[in-house]
Amino acid sequence: MIAVDIGNTNINFAYIFGKKILKRAILPTKSASLSNIKKIILRYPSDKIILCSVVPSVTEIFKKLNNKLYIVGENIFVPLKCLYNKRQIGQDRLVLAFAAKSLYERVRIIIDCGTAITFDFIVNDTYQGGLIIPGISSSIKTLSNCALLPKKINLKLTKTIVPKNTYLSISKGVIEGFAQMLNGLVEKYRKLLVLDSRDNIVITGGDASYIKPLLNFKYIYDKDLIIRGLMLLQN
Repeated sequence: MIAVDIGNTNINFAYIFGKKILKRAILPTKSASLSNIKKIILRYPSDKIILCSVVPSVTEIFKKLNNKLYIVGENIFVPLKCLYNKRQIGQDRLVLAFAAKSLYERVRIIIDCGTAITFDFIVNDTYQGGLIIPGISSSIKTLSNCALLPKKINLKLTKTIVPKNTYLSISKGVIEGFAQMLNGLVEKYRKLLVLDSRDNIVITGGDASYIKPLLNFKYIYDKDLIIRGLMLLQN
């Protein structure tokens, strides 16, 4: 089986055999074309694809393949009670919530650090909804469009208290700013949802690596959470 996660920034491919991820590939979403997708699909000896997408135009490209295609939200559905607006919910958020709930005990909050940062909440085994915040990479892209700021910004942790150059200023501002935001939101929703020490928070998403060292709450990190969710949907 080939599991495909189509995000706004990247398309992530994973070749699954049994319960193991054997091979991976990444294609920038802006480079999505039938020929580019076929080049990757042909590397894997499988005719079955399970797909989770937040980019409808790319989903349409996959429909032109000859593979058996299972699309989350169209011909395969997440078995999780959902209180969110059904017409607006991103299927990726449901897959993440379903995966976290299935794989870990007492999960109440799921945080996905991708193009957007999403906070999603589970109460009484029901997906309640959550928050959507502009992500780290999205913020960096916005900053790089400013005339007097560098066009390429590589984030890195710094112990400098007060940065003296633009690169360190942006790195420290973005990394510490997002970390403090997450710390504050988790503290707030721990109280609102009446979480105790046994309740778990699961974090995923590529941009989580920037801020994980500065988070002051206990969490489980699973970089493959959405792929594992797709695997569960096909079992």
